[in-house]
Amino acid sequence: MAQQDLPGASEAPAGAKEAKSLDSAAKRRFLDQLAAIGSVERAAEAIAIAPLDAYAARRKDARFADGWGVALRVGYDRIEAMLIERTAAVLTGEAKGPLETPDMLFALRLLDRQQAVRAPDQAAKGGAADKTDAAILKRLAVLNKRQAAEDAPAARDNAGGAGGEDA
Repeated sequence: MAQQDLPGASEAPAGAKEAKSLDSAAKRRFLDQLAAIGSVERAAEAIAIAPLDAYAARRKDARFADGWGVALRVGYDRIEAMLIERTAAVLTGEAKGPLETPDMLFALRLLDRQQAVRAPDQAAKGGAADKTDAAILKRLAVLNKRQAAEDAPAARDNAGGAGGEDA
């Protein structure tokens, strides 16, 4: 269906602004922010442009679109690094709390989805990502049980010590 066949396709929505063209410096600044922040809206805000301008530039400029993809991959790499840091902190006792939290599970699923986008052939070959997710979740559950077992004696000691025994 051609765009002119759509009702109202020739008219811009009321109050809509035409996207401004971005120069190469603005594109570079936007991509730097996108890599650092991971959010199109916040990256656009950081360099004082409208997100619409960034999306329009991506449609028109293949090099910018490629840079956009690279910037998002950097963001995903940051998420992966944060997951590794959090896991290491819990395993070494530097941080407390369970590994298997909604945020951690969401991040794992997000990374899994991105991996499927990066390598669609692998995702189609028998659900390797699902197997990886299951293995990671199983390992997280084991680590949570281990941490709970290690924390239990300390919790009992603290509860028993509060009963008024003097040293």
